[in-house]
Amino acid sequence: MDTDSLCFGTCAKCTRGVYDADQACRAMGQVYHDSCFTCCACGQKLKGKPFYDFSGRVFCEEDYLYSSVKHFAEVCTFCGYLITDMVLQALGKSFHPDCFRCVICNETLEGRQFSVDTQNKIYCLKDYHRFLAQTCAICEQLILPNKGSNEIVRVMSMGKSYHVACYEGKSNI
Repeated sequence: MDTDSLCFGTCAKCTRGVYDADQACRAMGQVYHDSCFTCCACGQKLKGKPFYDFSGRVFCEEDYLYSSVKHFAEVCTFCGYLITDMVLQALGKSFHPDCFRCVICNETLEGRQFSVDTQNKIYCLKDYHRFLAQTCAICEQLILPNKGSNEIVRVMSMGKSYHVACYEGKSNI
């Protein structure tokens, strides 16, 4: 079979078949003619170059970073810099994935469970429990999640916190 007659797919921009491997370009999970995969602002070919997909429009790096497009892009809540790749959304705000970190141990929390305090400071669960857990009014130990759980269960009575077992034991006395 002649390799020139192989179809690599349909160009996502012009919808014609892409038959020549030297003229083919794959980006964002789709096939393009390299002459069709261009910056929507300046027309520069983008095959093999950095590009940015913003609201369904593709930009070369220069046009994305140094034009008015960046004013519509996300800015990281933590560092204040433009987010040019993956955006992590949490607590109604945008972060670079590497900027979303625990305020105590500074470990990245991307893809991990986290908690916030009353001032919206972000904590890994371990540090949240270690520094913000309530103390039981009877046994004076921290009230932490049961093994295998991340949820804290406590009894609140007359402004004090109790382990469930401690509170039940108190009421049996």
